[in-house]
Amino acid sequence: MIKRSTLIPLVLFILTAATTFLSGYMISGTYTGGVLFSVSLVAILGAHEMGHYFYGRKYGVSITLPWFIPAPPFLSPIGTFGAFIRIKSRIRGRRELFDIGVAGPIAGVVVALPVLFVGLLFSDVVALDSERLSEMQTAMSLGNSLVFALFSKMAIGEVAQGYEILLHPVAFAGWIGLFVTVLNLMPAGQLDGGHVVYCVFPTEWHKAISAATVIFLVIMGVGTAPLVDFADYLGLWVLGVLPEWLMFEGWVGWLFWAILLLVLGTSHPPTISSDTEIGSGRKALAFLSLLIFISCFTPVPISIVEFG
Repeated sequence: MIKRSTLIPLVLFILTAATTFLSGYMISGTYTGGVLFSVSLVAILGAHEMGHYFYGRKYGVSITLPWFIPAPPFLSPIGTFGAFIRIKSRIRGRRELFDIGVAGPIAGVVVALPVLFVGLLFSDVVALDSERLSEMQTAMSLGNSLVFALFSKMAIGEVAQGYEILLHPVAFAGWIGLFVTVLNLMPAGQLDGGHVVYCVFPTEWHKAISAATVIFLVIMGVGTAPLVDFADYLGLWVLGVLPEWLMFEGWVGWLFWAILLLVLGTSHPPTISSDTEIGSGRKALAFLSLLIFISCFTPVPISIVEFG
């Protein structure tokens, strides 16, 4: 008989495989596209959570198997709200916390990068006035991170003006993997990035960096135009003068994450041991996680484009 601790994650895994397949089918219009999208996305999310799980078990932490969260396509266009694990015992020290925290994003991005590249190889470049796009009244446009731009250029080459990349379902799953990595690596609270900050810096720094992250998300959510208008209204005309390259539209999703961080809390519970030195190797991994966050970050991840 399967134990309850294994049965529930297994059932959720099967349900998530089904809902992500349905989403992939609706995106691509083919059963093959549905299968490839589901396999790619579940593999990325699973790798992330298994990275946490492996190091949790390595250090003797009471930790659950990954719990996937299935979602019908009308609630989530990708068929899932992600996955998570539950840590049911306190972690002994900062070294252990660091390894458990950073293992997830690194494992996830290691799978997401080749998935994205292979998917881009099978993606199409179409004219904006093509029949394939004209049949759609609206479409979802995805943001362009540094990694995505580099991989697109390597796999597809330069895209001429008036053309757009129509992502293959596998490439879409890879893009989602990078976006999920960014969300988890935000340096705040008890997110994976928050764990890294807590282990590398003094506790006071963690609080300050978490607060700065919330402010950053608010700015990214509102955009610079309202801030400039507000500065002009107060008569602070000097603050209202920004170079054109700093002007951008906000994405309301970042406001949601700022509120979520405030609700969940930006503090971090202490580990059992108060050790602070994690070693140069882990500090190098912390720097790598920062580079991953920056290179995968997209200011406006999702926007809606109207045709016709």
